[in-house]
Amino acid sequence: MENESWDAVKSKAVKENRMIFMDCYTSWCGPCKGLAQNVFPQPKVGEFLNSNFVCCKYDMEKGEGIMLYKKYKDNIPGFPTMLVINPADESIVHKVVGYTEPDALIAALQDGLDGKTLAVFQKRYEAGERSLELIKDYCKALDVAYDQDTKEKVVRDYIESMPLDSLMNKELLELYLPYLNDAYSTQYGYVLKNLDKLQYRLKINRYDIESRLQRAMSDAVREIVNVTLAYTNADTLALMKTKEEKLKKLLQGASVKGFGELNAKLAINDIRMNGDILALDAILEADKTLQATRDEYSFRPDMYKYMIEHADAKTQKEIIRKYLTIMQEKQDVADERSNGKVTLFTENAYDILAIGYYRLGDKKKSEACAKKFDEYYKLRLVDMKKMFKDEKTQAQIDDEYRQRINDLHEKIGMK
Repeated sequence: MENESWDAVKSKAVKENRMIFMDCYTSWCGPCKGLAQNVFPQPKVGEFLNSNFVCCKYDMEKGEGIMLYKKYKDNIPGFPTMLVINPADESIVHKVVGYTEPDALIAALQDGLDGKTLAVFQKRYEAGERSLELIKDYCKALDVAYDQDTKEKVVRDYIESMPLDSLMNKELLELYLPYLNDAYSTQYGYVLKNLDKLQYRLKINRYDIESRLQRAMSDAVREIVNVTLAYTNADTLALMKTKEEKLKKLLQGASVKGFGELNAKLAINDIRMNGDILALDAILEADKTLQATRDEYSFRPDMYKYMIEHADAKTQKEIIRKYLTIMQEKQDVADERSNGKVTLFTENAYDILAIGYYRLGDKKKSEACAKKFDEYYKLRLVDMKKMFKDEKTQAQIDDEYRQRINDLHEKIGMK
């Protein structure tokens, strides 16, 4: 029953004593079309659906679909979403989100018919039940419903309520591994300390664990570098220093790929925070040979930008010129690669180039770079606004743009 009266669908379901299967789609949704063309027409899918449900589908942007979307939008995280609805009270019994292959769709819906529904598991969980069997069933239903935020909370709450050594249970460790992303957590420290035991005793893939450990640590180090670059507030810096000390204890002595580079980044950032330009210049120069840090995307450029902005314009002009040349060469390469097409991911370091040339006394080049920065930023805004279509977010994007341009113009005395 496609885009038919909702009352008619409910009446039919009540009369036949069956649940409603509702396919929520839109005309522009590719995966929705995939379901309609490749999944629903298959005999085994049609036989299963038609023998167990009253089936209907609605375009959520037309006719009664608009009303139904408003009614059920909290249960529709994206398209396609397939809802199993009790016609008696119009409550959601079960849901499947996203393009789903025939056998997987039938299995997920059969779970619903067997009482293994998201609603049932949620009710048991909220009543305080915490058996491992329930946690696994609830997580499986959340996967089908594409509710990863709730799944993460459920897994975290469960594992973090258990003794640390419960992570020596392979099933529990594998359940928790996708959420091993907080380098400051006691669970992270435990896994790091017992990495060899986990590998050999539980036969866990060491590469997978190390990748997760490295990713979480990299995020934590990046936060410290970014925050200490952006803020000078004493309390904020003290907090970052405390967090840094915790990270250093974890980094030192741990045989995890990438930890050496992360330790080096913290050491270099410490020198930068002390404001010792000559020492920072010396270690960055040495690192060209040592290659202790290889992050040309953010870390090194951040250090170069710091030198350009903070080296003394009277006594350390050569240092400013050296790092300005590096940044200019990087921008030239990015411009050549973009071939005139500026997107959200095109390098735009023209703001720091403008500041560098201004500090060297070349006002003409400085203003030319500032104009280039403005030009690139405006082109990137087009892509940013395509990603965030609501007016409030677009207004915030515009405000951020104006603030950055005003700040740059103020730094180089440009009206």
